[in-house]
Amino acid sequence: MKIRMIITIGIVLALFAFLYFSKSNTENPKTELTNKEYRAEGTIFYHEDDYCQIEIVPRENLSELIKQAENISDFSTENGYSDIYVREENKVSLKSKEINKSELESLLVKLGTEKHSEIITGYGSNYRVKSENTIGFGKDYSAVYFDFENDIVKNIWITNLDGLNHENVINVLSEIGKKWNLLMMDWNSSELIDLSNKKMIEKYLK
Repeated sequence: MKIRMIITIGIVLALFAFLYFSKSNTENPKTELTNKEYRAEGTIFYHEDDYCQIEIVPRENLSELIKQAENISDFSTENGYSDIYVREENKVSLKSKEINKSELESLLVKLGTEKHSEIITGYGSNYRVKSENTIGFGKDYSAVYFDFENDIVKNIWITNLDGLNHENVINVLSEIGKKWNLLMMDWNSSELIDLSNKKMIEKYLK
């Protein structure tokens, strides 16, 4: 009798476990993509950790950018890689410049590379989602991205520029910097680049 009861309980538990895990596996977020989807022709990928790690921002943030870069340096000296420094938001947002999406695109097209409106982000070797309202100009892992809301640019960021024509990059970044009074901050190396200065951009790219 006891043996039968144990067997019955075992079967019930096994059935419950099967149903539970089957349900879990079918409830992935709707935005998660299959390997086929995120490798589709016309898509381009950036790792989520690279979002705004090299960002283009209003010059009005200059003193705060320098201060934060110094704080990061001090933090790294004290903590090494054992902790993460969380950056503060820029006091003056790029959105406040009211850069129209089409106006920025007309400059980025001068990079002479592909334009992508299907942008994929994620982490690891498999997790991929769509980066909504995002445009990218580039190829492989060299690209300039921007996201937008109601056709107004919110952020501009860069993953890597090595794979793009450097002469085009210098001219385009300089034009963007002069037009909207912008800087570029590379938080990976704590380099601050005045985009109105072509020589600084050229030195950065070397």
